[in-house]
Amino acid sequence: MIHTTVRSLVTHLVFLMAPVLLAQSGVMPPPPLMAFIREDVKPGHGSAHAATEAAWARALTKAKATDHYMGMTAITGASEALFIMGYASYADWEAKQNELDSNPAAKKEIDKISREDGEHISGSRTLLGSWRKDLSYGSGVEIGKMRYFRIRTFRIKQGQNKAFEEGVKMALAAYQKSKYPAPFAFYEIVAGVGTPTYIVLRPMKSLGELDAMDTADKAFREALGEEGQKAMAKVFADTVNIAENQFWAFSPKLSFPGPQTIASDPAFWTVKAE
Repeated sequence: MIHTTVRSLVTHLVFLMAPVLLAQSGVMPPPPLMAFIREDVKPGHGSAHAATEAAWARALTKAKATDHYMGMTAITGASEALFIMGYASYADWEAKQNELDSNPAAKKEIDKISREDGEHISGSRTLLGSWRKDLSYGSGVEIGKMRYFRIRTFRIKQGQNKAFEEGVKMALAAYQKSKYPAPFAFYEIVAGVGTPTYIVLRPMKSLGELDAMDTADKAFREALGEEGQKAMAKVFADTVNIAENQFWAFSPKLSFPGPQTIASDPAFWTVKAE
């Protein structure tokens, strides 16, 4: 991953539980800020890219770095890798960017790996998102036990942010009324793109969860009602420029998880030396 300076603590990524319950269960609420680094992996370079990423994680472990992150590979769409990391504040973001400045040996090693990594990707983009609790839904999950993300990206027409958010809140009311079983976290992108953008993260233990969603979707539509469905469809037609739906699989080889994430499932997250 090219952007070493923006890696940070992603073990905080879980969804929407009260702080007391989270403390008891060992999980924490979504971070106020989240960075999304998306890399375009060259065709046929998937294994080589994973190898350089694993070397990156080993170097960070050796340096006793605290900027943990999760990496994923796209299982739909183009050949891509995605890295996510969370921050408590902008000051925390700055501190994590500068963490290796006091360790020149580690920085030199990371720079070398970064150059090698660059041979396997054709481009990358970094986005910074702000958690929108008011647009998010559901109870908490233990992120270390998850295996997939369904990520929806909405690019909004200029000047239509508020109208779009009203449409989301309309949907939220129906989700709550129908007791929809799938939680999600909403992030508004505040830097890295030229158009208003929102990213929605839905964690899954298995893709098989999608097979059982017909009943839940039917209950959601019934909660909206016929008029509500028409109203929501109109709002999204009027406000959304592009909507993208992608599935991503967590990859231990692309990740530098924190102790809490590893403890959730050591067999999955611990990468054996090759």
